[in-house]
Amino acid sequence: MQAAQRSEFVTVMAWISLALGLAGVASGIVQGVMLLAMPADRLVHDLLGAVAPEARLPPAISWIFGNLGLLNFLSLLSSALFAVVSYGLLKRYEWGRVGFVLLLAASALLGLLGAGFFVHFLSSASDMAGADIAEIDPAFQSLQSAMKTAMVVAAMLVAILHGAIIWTLYRPGIRAEFTR
Repeated sequence: MQAAQRSEFVTVMAWISLALGLAGVASGIVQGVMLLAMPADRLVHDLLGAVAPEARLPPAISWIFGNLGLLNFLSLLSSALFAVVSYGLLKRYEWGRVGFVLLLAASALLGLLGAGFFVHFLSSASDMAGADIAEIDPAFQSLQSAMKTAMVVAAMLVAILHGAIIWTLYRPGIRAEFTR
């Protein structure tokens, strides 16, 4: 029986993803060292106190700054997992293909949820400031609308791209390349 031909699509996708995963791991390590050297929550608190002592960050933003170490660790862990499944994809292991598909689907979903959160956060930003953003400067309102649109469109385009990659990885000719 002849072995299935190896598609260039899978090879290129795997190499690019492996490089991105390893770059994410390296970045996470550097960020972890920086967080140990310069705790961001204290720096933000000190800066905000110096610039606007009466201002308070929303609870969600305060939580993010207070938990940057945890968030960095989760990002580093997801980059390592992405690198591992990318290696599995490169070597044509079925677990690599399935893991890669699951990570693409999860990241597309998280991107869409993140865009929704971003739009909600921008919509409530004027409530935090206690002023109508259009009264401050009409250009701010236009900028805010453009940022919302760009975020949602970008998240949708990434989700569509991930969907196309997932569809390609489930085509019979591509599936035949992978061993169980």
